[in-house]
Amino acid sequence: MKKQNSIYLIITFLFIAISMIILSNTNFNDSVLISNSFQIILILYLIRVAYGCALYIKYQYKNQKYTYSIILNLGLLIFINLNIIRMLILLMKNFHTSNISSIYSNTLESFSYFSVLTLPCILVLSVYSILTNIILIKKESFSYRNMLGIFLGFISIIGLFGGQFIYMITNKLMFTSEQLLIKKFIDIHLNATLSYFYSLILATLYCNVMASNHNPEYNKDYVIILGSKIKDNGELTPLLKGRADRALLFGKNQKMSTNKDVIYVPSGGQGSNEIIPEAEAIKNYLIEEGIDRNKILVENKSTNTVENIRFSKKLIEKEKKNAKVAFSTTNYHVFRSGVIANNEGLDCEGMGSTTKWYFYTNALIREFIANLYKERKKHIVILILMNISLFLLTYIGFYYHLFKI
Repeated sequence: MKKQNSIYLIITFLFIAISMIILSNTNFNDSVLISNSFQIILILYLIRVAYGCALYIKYQYKNQKYTYSIILNLGLLIFINLNIIRMLILLMKNFHTSNISSIYSNTLESFSYFSVLTLPCILVLSVYSILTNIILIKKESFSYRNMLGIFLGFISIIGLFGGQFIYMITNKLMFTSEQLLIKKFIDIHLNATLSYFYSLILATLYCNVMASNHNPEYNKDYVIILGSKIKDNGELTPLLKGRADRALLFGKNQKMSTNKDVIYVPSGGQGSNEIIPEAEAIKNYLIEEGIDRNKILVENKSTNTVENIRFSKKLIEKEKKNAKVAFSTTNYHVFRSGVIANNEGLDCEGMGSTTKWYFYTNALIREFIANLYKERKKHIVILILMNISLFLLTYIGFYYHLFKI
């Protein structure tokens, strides 16, 4: 990390040095040169910030794979890189004709491009979210949690077409030049904020896909199998069977690769409508699949994922200190379970079993909302700083348009 900090400091000093060189050679009577110089400095600064985010993500992932701060920083990195690319394209496009006001117009144009390009994607994702949630409710059961995709899908569609309708109406109204500029000024901030949230959605999707496809190292002592609802007759549902099968596959592969056995820790208590604890149902299945009873450590008191991890951790620590642990759950549940394990002080790796395709969209929405809530203070600070920066960035061009200086 010291080496990375040194590189980061070198880039910072280079940014300052290049900025000073550009400004010292700027003829302030030349508005084209002022505009281009300012935008080049801004691009260099954004590159510096993006590099800092990338370093942090690399460091964080090396030390702890499951934390919402990775999603936050990855979303910020995506957002910054998209802006760097847009600014470079627009700068090259208007390099010889740029003036002071282009600092304002280029910023508006860059975010407008992003919004136009993402409109079809938002519409498709919104419709897909609604359809998958309808299928989820039909196949599984009705619950408010299973309604998340429908609710957010309709909100997105209403916002999408409502925004376009308002845009069409306002375009037909007569505005003074000052009022029109203020309207565009507001558009910049709204589009930038939306761009930030879109970037967070992409980061959430990426982190969840990477977590669900991860295969833990073959050196584990214990594998926790996270419970879920069982059938009325005490047998495993397809979803829970998938979790158990994924753990069995890992144990088999580890045995073949390193000749090391694992101890399975089925985790899950008894629900009000369940005839036996979920952990007991998993244990019975493991025994049917040929696992020795002595290689099964049952945790049958937990009622949710937090308790699954917490109680399993206590059982494992009673048997072996500093044990190497993995956990098995459904693919869409790996990242969140890893975050919970991190919060409970359990250093472990997760693995994901496949499930019905219609589960994933709703789960992704829950992860996105969980990230926003968990890191809400940081997101608020970032949005405030971002909008202040945009205000300062566009103020020169805005002021130039209004007062013609």
